[in-house]
Amino acid sequence: MYCDEGKLKEHGGNIEQLAKRLGFEHGQLIDFSSNINPFGPSEKVIAAIRQSIERVADYPEQRAESFVEAVAQMIGVKEENVVAGNGTIELLYLIPQVFKVKSALLVVPSFTEYELALRNAKSNIKRRVALTSKKAVGIIKKGLKGIDIAIMGNPNNPCGYIFEKEELIRIIDENPGCLFVIDEAFIDFLRDKAAVSLVKEAANRDNLIVLRSLTKIYSIAGLRIGYMVASSTNAKRVSEAKYPWSVNSVALAAGLSALKDERFVNDSVSVIEEEAKRLYNEISKIKGLMAYKPSANYIMVKLENGITAAQLQKEMLKYGIVIRDCSTFIGLNDYYFRIAVKKPQQNNKMLNALKDVLSE
Repeated sequence: MYCDEGKLKEHGGNIEQLAKRLGFEHGQLIDFSSNINPFGPSEKVIAAIRQSIERVADYPEQRAESFVEAVAQMIGVKEENVVAGNGTIELLYLIPQVFKVKSALLVVPSFTEYELALRNAKSNIKRRVALTSKKAVGIIKKGLKGIDIAIMGNPNNPCGYIFEKEELIRIIDENPGCLFVIDEAFIDFLRDKAAVSLVKEAANRDNLIVLRSLTKIYSIAGLRIGYMVASSTNAKRVSEAKYPWSVNSVALAAGLSALKDERFVNDSVSVIEEEAKRLYNEISKIKGLMAYKPSANYIMVKLENGITAAQLQKEMLKYGIVIRDCSTFIGLNDYYFRIAVKKPQQNNKMLNALKDVLSE
């Protein structure tokens, strides 16, 4: 299941460079490769960004203290349990270094930066558990012996699998010697995220860290802001290892505004949830495709007609549609791709293009 590092570093969302390389004008390509809320950023966040420009001559808060306070109040934990980061990626790379991780378990397929963060820390990825197996949870339980850290996304990216909350808590509490890092980057797209999230539980456990991102639901990927929740001891260790001022003042203003904008989140989730269901049903009707049931704002699809994801990606570009070739995900082969859930009109264009390409 090894994959070279160069391939692992390939992500969706490089839309500007792709458009330039292919000779498209700005805005001509619709990016289904990046799982970002198509309805954002909200007007309130844009207003906060504009106001913050006046303060760019000043240093931002050293540890993003006001944002940490707002997150703590929102979740119902203490400020000492929260660490803000330059996106969750900063925290993800720090964790295996700070805790001197030697052996790791990864659930695959998953966000490729988990693997890269562990390699960067010279950690041995001792076991990989495939979510495609119906016995995945049982394999995780049995595979934790001698493991220092287990990293998984919940909901999982790219396949959308959701771990049951009680099941995860049981595994975590039965393995106190293993540090569990749960990435909840897409949790805000769930209507009942409290039934899945372990963010409150993380504050009271020394072997659990939960990562949260503002990138996806608030559509502010370019600003880089996220946070982690952990026990006060673990939060302090990670915080002390961070560079100061890693969250800039514009990101800080946007983050504070975003956390208050519950209506924007609720409205977005309502539309995206219905569109995800519709897309899943429509894709499932197309011969040669097997769609995985979505839980968030993206759908993974398997090609069963001999066409590779790379070939499909190339053909879809002729229609101005960018899909995510999932061959870079460890645990998947050349026949998987992922699409983000966009606005209804954009989704219709993608579906029509998909039908045209696969009917040729």
